[in-house]
Amino acid sequence: MCKIFIDFDGVLVDTPKYIKEEIKLKGDNYNTFINIKWDEILLKSNEIYNNIEYLRKICNKVEIAILTHVYSENERIEKEKFIREKVGDMEIIAAPYNIKKCNCVNAKNNLLIDDYHDNIDNWKVCGGIGILFKENMKLEDILKNYFDVEVM
Repeated sequence: MCKIFIDFDGVLVDTPKYIKEEIKLKGDNYNTFINIKWDEILLKSNEIYNNIEYLRKICNKVEIAILTHVYSENERIEKEKFIREKVGDMEIIAAPYNIKKCNCVNAKNNLLIDDYHDNIDNWKVCGGIGILFKENMKLEDILKNYFDVEVM
């Protein structure tokens, strides 16, 4: 079985809507992104379709990791803390925002579930399997369909 990489923002939690609010208030620039108060964003963000709960149930049954872009050390720390509290001990890879995810890990024959089209396109170019996560999708449905992962 291949390794499964799952994006954080927009797949596990609805942080993009709060990031968009920050951009409206402070502008779409680098300083806005590095100064986002991730502890506050994550407190008000909601889990998407019980995806975190499902991830917690399967993380010891399949080779899986969170692969997320980050703009700052604070963002990395807060996302790791969030996953540790909600899921437990699992691999979390924080990719610098300006480096393609497929250049941070081995994409070849591995799966990426991500809500950003460019990440999926780049992943496929690197020989990986990419699934574009959309609003009405659930991790449970995706993984059952592709890998027959059973949860007790």
